[in-house]
Formats: sequence, C-alpha cells, structure tokens
Amino acid sequence: MREHPDSLPGGGEKSELIVPESALRLAPNITAAEARAVFERKLPHATAEVRKVLHPFWWTVLSARTRSIFRRAERSGFAAPVPAETSPGQRMNVLVNAYSGKGYLADFVPRGETVVVAEWLDSFESSDQAGPQPGPDDVRRTARSLVRTKVLKTVKLGMRMTIEEAAAPSGILKPNWVVTGGNDKYSATILVDGLDSSHYIVRVEKLTSG
Repeated sequence: MREHPDSLPGGGEKSELIVPESALRLAPNITAAEARAVFERKLPHATAEVRKVLHPFWWTVLSARTRSIFRRAERSGFAAPVPAETSPGQRMNVLVNAYSGKGYLADFVPRGETVVVAEWLDSFESSDQAGPQPGPDDVRRTARSLVRTKVLKTVKLGMRMTIEEAAAPSGILKPNWVVTGGNDKYSATILVDGLDSSHYIVRVEKLTSG
C-alpha cells in the first residue's frame, strides 16, 4: 500500500488517500442494452442514455477454519480428550466499498484485467466522497468481521475458529451503468449494477404538464 496526496486548488493538499499496490478492472456481466431495459421497465416508453462508470472497491481473501475443542471417546462412559478435528477451511472473497467502507461477501472470484493503480485512483470523484476513505487496515477489520459472522452461523458449540488472510487487500474497479432519460411524465436517473443488474434509483422528477 502507498499514500497518494490529493492536490487542492492553489497547491495545497488534502488528507492522503491510501491506494493499493495493484488493481483489477472487472468486465460487466450486464450489457448497456440490458441496463437500458431495466430503466424502461421502471419507466415505460422512455428514451434513455446509458453511461458506463467504474466504482472503486477493495478486495481481500480470507481463509476460515473451524476446530473442535475436544471430542468424546466412543468407549466406556468417560470423556477422553483425543486429537481435535479440524475443518479443511473455506476461502471467502470480501469486497469493501472504497467510498463508504461497507463490505460484503462476494459469491464469485473477481476476475478481470489488471490495470495501473492510477486508474483505480481516477475513479474517485471528490463530489461523491463523504469523509475519509477506508485504508487496508479498515478493510481487514471489516472483512474479518463479515467472515466471522458468516461462520458463526454454521458452527456448532465447542468449535474454535481461525481466520487467516489468504490474499492482501488489493483494488477492484466494479462496472456500473448510469441510465438517464424519461418519458412524457417523468425524468429519472437509475444506477444499474454491471454485475447482477440490481439497481438504485438516483433521481426521479415529475414533469410539469402544459
């Protein structure tokens, strides 16, 4: 990881943004036409323009293993300590929003094109930032918390958990589509996720008649 000073008008600097050593740009699973179709389902008979945007994330991989504290011997009526049973473990991919610090467990292994870190940095827009961005330590804490919560839902009482970092935090550029348009009644902007077509209504306005 390294720090990047963001310049302010007049030659000053604002708080430094910690950037990853490497970054990956994911290819969209959803096409521009499919993103427009999402918009048209929300706003029938609309004309719309589609623009691709890249959102910066952090990506890290953790390995979670569980281990029984003890196992009862299956003979006599006494409990006898024997070698504990250890699960082979599972690898979990965690993505953390580089704006908000909110993380989620990804059900896929991110694959894409390796890009220069400057491209990851360029995806930030100062007008969209709200407070300091998470650094690698924040990413690690968020990832461990998510993985621990996930595993605790499945383990039995008397199990010990070990969480290890399988891959250090790196940068991810996730594709989205911004669709803007309208019909004779409404104008709207919708953000469509480029990976799974989930969407978020950014803006909607009712047009005045006459």
